[in-house]
Amino acid sequence: MFKRQRPSSTGERMNELFERVRKEYGVEIRDENDMTNAWKLVEALKEKGWVVYIITAREQEQVDAWHEKFGSLFAQFGETPNFGSVLEGICSIALLVREFEKNGTL
Repeated sequence: MFKRQRPSSTGERMNELFERVRKEYGVEIRDENDMTNAWKLVEALKEKGWVVYIITAREQEQVDAWHEKFGSLFAQFGETPNFGSVLEGICSIALLVREFEKNGTL
């Protein structure tokens, strides 16, 4: 069985995340500070009926999304959607929504 190798650093992991966003949404995120382009994902989700929740506090970067036909991506399951950054959270939830769309969950 082929086992996918995990990126060895945070930078590599984020670059992989940005590449997946580019392939799935056509949005080019240049780096971990590119909130302008990441916000395009929030707008795309909003157009599909999603409400995106962003909570920031000291040592806490939470991003979740809710849809009337699905509920929340994380909270309804008792999970706390903590990410390394808000930008990482936005990218991650956008990709999760796209995955649900592809497999027919949404």
